[in-house]
Amino acid sequence: MVGLLGARVFLRSFRGRDFRYLWASDALQGWADQMESVVLGWFVLTETDSPFLVGLFAALRFTGTIFAPFFGVLADRRDRRRLLMLIRVGFTSLALVIFFLALLDRLQVWHVFILVGLAGMGRAFDNVVRQALLGDLVQGEGLMNAVALTRIARDITQMIGPLVGGFMLDNAGLAPTYGLVVVVHLTAVFTSWRLRAIPRVPTGTAISFLANLAHTFRYVKRQEVVMALLLMAFLVNLTAFPLNNGLMPVFARDVLGSGPEGLGILLGAYAVGAFLGSGAMAAVKRMGRPGKFLVLSSVGWHAGLLVFSASQWFVPSLGILVVTGIIQSFTMVSMALLLLEVTDADVRGRVMGLRSMAVYGLPMGLLVSGALADSLGAPLALAINAGLGMVLTALIALSLRKLWLQT
Repeated sequence: MVGLLGARVFLRSFRGRDFRYLWASDALQGWADQMESVVLGWFVLTETDSPFLVGLFAALRFTGTIFAPFFGVLADRRDRRRLLMLIRVGFTSLALVIFFLALLDRLQVWHVFILVGLAGMGRAFDNVVRQALLGDLVQGEGLMNAVALTRIARDITQMIGPLVGGFMLDNAGLAPTYGLVVVVHLTAVFTSWRLRAIPRVPTGTAISFLANLAHTFRYVKRQEVVMALLLMAFLVNLTAFPLNNGLMPVFARDVLGSGPEGLGILLGAYAVGAFLGSGAMAAVKRMGRPGKFLVLSSVGWHAGLLVFSASQWFVPSLGILVVTGIIQSFTMVSMALLLLEVTDADVRGRVMGLRSMAVYGLPMGLLVSGALADSLGAPLALAINAGLGMVLTALIALSLRKLWLQT
């Protein structure tokens, strides 16, 4: 009986029909995205033998982040359900192009860079819209559970996607693997279509795009906690996420001596840890001092990356990645929860646009990390990232103390 009650508390957000469909669509979209990242990252590495170009490929996946504030204005002005569905139709179309090029044995690295860059525009828009939709669907005490369950969806796909992608690429080849990617994208479109229209009064329609952005920047300047959270989001994208979004193929092949399946296992281990961390967060009804928890988690996440950078053996590296993944989820769930809680509903879409613009730290970090890995080696590049991340986390907490004191 106690176990049943615990499960009901853990899964309480699934009582909402639309949350279930949004969760499923996000999970499917994440699965396709993770498969694409592994398959195309490995393709670029084997075709060019350049860690820098692998970093460039990964950076292009986030091209749209610089436009995220404009996407936030659109998310406040338009039907978010319809926007989400149209964006995911776009992802499916681009995946079809790669599938047919691979089927005809005509796929080249420059094709990948162009198509991934286009998808990167949609990825930023997708992030803004789905985060704003989550705030529409769930409020109050259920929000932390919904945020954690949403993160769990991404963690599950980070386990499944790399493993399936690496296995299929090794055993079936590029075209069949991308055929599965297309099918998963189509299913994500269908589940987003099943969302019902959410009654909401559009905001920001009476003023121009630029005036909307100016209003949003003034709002963030007045809200110290929001400012600190956006800086933290930029920081972890700059220094922490380059490992599992770009450098891992280099570690798998050049440091740990593995192929595509080994790469999938490494990314899967990281995702297992993230899943466990998100699950732990979903079981917590209310967190005391979430700002302090966020800061300490960020330091711990970067410390885990520092330990991984020194590992030369495959099996110990898996254990390190599991622990690091757990702490990553602690960081990201507490960050998302705080941002949704402290942001006023009428500017939520625009603030989420700025939050997605913070992801621009990732392409910057990927390019710098790729260049450092080319010249100094991947382990030293990651160690530099980790040390910088710990120092800058401490500086943000000391400079914007309301984050540390947030209750």
